[in-house]
Amino acid sequence: MNLPDMESIDEQLTAYLDGELSSAEASALERSLVGDEKLRLRLAALRQAYELLDEIPETPHDQRFTKSTLELVIKDLSTTTRFVAGNESVPKAKAVDWWEWPRVSLLLATFMMVGVAAACGFNFENARRELRDLGLIAGIRGLEDINELKNAVKLSKETEVFAVLRDNLSEKLIPPPPDSTWQRKTWVQGLTPNQISRLDSGRERLSTLDRETRTRLAAIESQIEALPDHKQIQETVHLTGLVLDSLGSAKRLDMEVMKSEQRYEFLKELLCMKAAEFYAAHIPPEDAAALEQWDLATFNPALILAVLPERPTAMDTRSLLGQLLFRKRIDHLEDQDSLIAELTSKLSPTAKKLIEGVNKSEQIKVLNIWLFPNSTVSSTATLIDYYDKMDSDNWRDFRDRIDLVDPQDIRRRLFPLAPRRRP
Repeated sequence: MNLPDMESIDEQLTAYLDGELSSAEASALERSLVGDEKLRLRLAALRQAYELLDEIPETPHDQRFTKSTLELVIKDLSTTTRFVAGNESVPKAKAVDWWEWPRVSLLLATFMMVGVAAACGFNFENARRELRDLGLIAGIRGLEDINELKNAVKLSKETEVFAVLRDNLSEKLIPPPPDSTWQRKTWVQGLTPNQISRLDSGRERLSTLDRETRTRLAAIESQIEALPDHKQIQETVHLTGLVLDSLGSAKRLDMEVMKSEQRYEFLKELLCMKAAEFYAAHIPPEDAAALEQWDLATFNPALILAVLPERPTAMDTRSLLGQLLFRKRIDHLEDQDSLIAELTSKLSPTAKKLIEGVNKSEQIKVLNIWLFPNSTVSSTATLIDYYDKMDSDNWRDFRDRIDLVDPQDIRRRLFPLAPRRRP
């Protein structure tokens, strides 16, 4: 069979498959198919081509595209099938491509590697974002309290104040996160349970802030991180938050209506007062000696005149201070500025900074704490220390009674037991 005859037959068979032959033409072709195996094989090959076309996804097309596609499939089929004598059709054998599966495996492995790399990159970015926010989380309370970058910078200059606070709050103080992401992972692992608890509290606090406040505080933290002395400023922020936490929420409410400069002065006094309380527990010998000498020569006589102006009589400083504070007659202390100036000229730079950093009324409270650190018993830790020391047989019964009283009454019970001695 020559090529023109084959093309003519293919056109007839294609028309037959398309249902375009008349009844007579279709009947004649079917009779030919019964007696011609080659014709049947050719019809089967064309039907196979049609089935292949059915598997091609449907896309918008026109009739010319369908026809040309069909012609290409038929042409391809005619080159892959050869007719031989004896009415047999032998398809060309497909060569085995031994590289096919290795290529597929390589492709799959590449996809897997790309997927793993993408997942690792996504997780790393999330971790980096969380680590980047650690500075904000750790200092969120302090950032809220200080409220402005310039206040944070100004407070950080009070090095003596924050040195005392750092020494006494180191267990809770969260160290500033390092700059490197990898170092930050080690930084997190080195935190104490107390510090982790504060981080959790900061994260919870951050989640409650509105978008505007969070954005503003994050901007302040970013500005701090860009400064050369950022670690010192971050420590200032963290310590400020710790001090305000120990003083309760009332102080924070007081600051809500304050302007920038007012807030700075308010915070400075609070920080100095808290540092002065801590300082009372570990007053250096030179400061203790200066306080005692000043008290005997200057302060006690001035207190007698302020408390007992009509009938001055000898009284100990602690009793006089107690009356002065109880009666709220601090204004009656004549020339307080000169009295304080005389004292501070004999004190160490740290002690001088602390007492000069609080207002006049608070200065008397500081002096009361410094002169008689144990008489105030203002620290819960001090009370617990006294309680723990009641382990002898003489005190055991009293400890048992304290265990049974109302917690609000424990301070009153323990107060008379605290030793009251001069530094």
